[in-house]
Amino acid sequence: MPDEAERKLVAVLAADMVGFSRQLGLDEAGTLARLALARNDVIDPAIATHRGRIFKVMGDGILAEFPSAVLALRAAVAIQAMLAERGGKAPGEPAVVLRIGIHQGEVVIAGDDLFGDGVNIAARIEPLAPPGGICVSARVHEDSLGKLPLAFDDLGERTLKNILRPVRVMRVLPPGATPPADPTLIRRPAEADGAERTIVRTPVTARHWLIVSAPGGAPRRVGLAGVPLEIGRQPPCALVLNDPEVSRRHCRIVLVDGRPELTDLNSTNGTFLDGKRIAAPTRLAPGARVALGAHVLVYEPEREPADPDATGTLHDPTAPPGFAR
Repeated sequence: MPDEAERKLVAVLAADMVGFSRQLGLDEAGTLARLALARNDVIDPAIATHRGRIFKVMGDGILAEFPSAVLALRAAVAIQAMLAERGGKAPGEPAVVLRIGIHQGEVVIAGDDLFGDGVNIAARIEPLAPPGGICVSARVHEDSLGKLPLAFDDLGERTLKNILRPVRVMRVLPPGATPPADPTLIRRPAEADGAERTIVRTPVTARHWLIVSAPGGAPRRVGLAGVPLEIGRQPPCALVLNDPEVSRRHCRIVLVDGRPELTDLNSTNGTFLDGKRIAAPTRLAPGARVALGAHVLVYEPEREPADPDATGTLHDPTAPPGFAR
């Protein structure tokens, strides 16, 4: 239709300076000069290098668009790394520290400006990032898997202001870090009144684990509890693998008499156990390797939660589809 707004799919990066108002009150001229220098030397060049474009500036905050989630995330990582290395330019001078949020979605084009949920979600995710950190939506996380050597901490679904649906948020971890894990931590669904999801301690014993890895991605450890773990490319599967070779509902693992049993769910490309395609429910032996497209799941049994090496994520039947922590 001729009157319909023009739209496009982009990745939006939202960045905001930590402590800007306080620093401005203490030293207005110096704070503005430091921010301008950081933009000139670090922020704007990193965005341009990764094919981004700043489309809005709001005091200490910026909004930038990128043609892909991977480019936006690369730019964010580069910005935070360079700002951390740079620190304060003089002894005792406050450093320019940013929070960054990224989301990929559809936006409405209005001249040089962009509007819509694609922009709003990125702006609402940004305050969830720690100082000097990055938070992204699940869509950005899924598009970056296997393409960037980053580890993520799943913060679960968050209710964001003026956004109709909860958004699953992931925090980018520093290089070399692994997601913090406590086998007694389980995320419960938000209450009916829309309250944010909380973390509660529950005495759960996970003695069966899957080590989930993909090329270029950080391995994840997922605990198997006493309920079926359905695996596939998209919700309602509990473990979602962003892989075109993985079917929407690919396979299921369930504990039978205390041992995990693997069943293929009529997947298109098959479920392979130790190099052989399974045709019927099959028990997993210790060290068994399950191949789903480019993903490999290794079964690791009998790891006590008290063991400091036995940290990871529990499959929680009360969590939303596609969520593991």
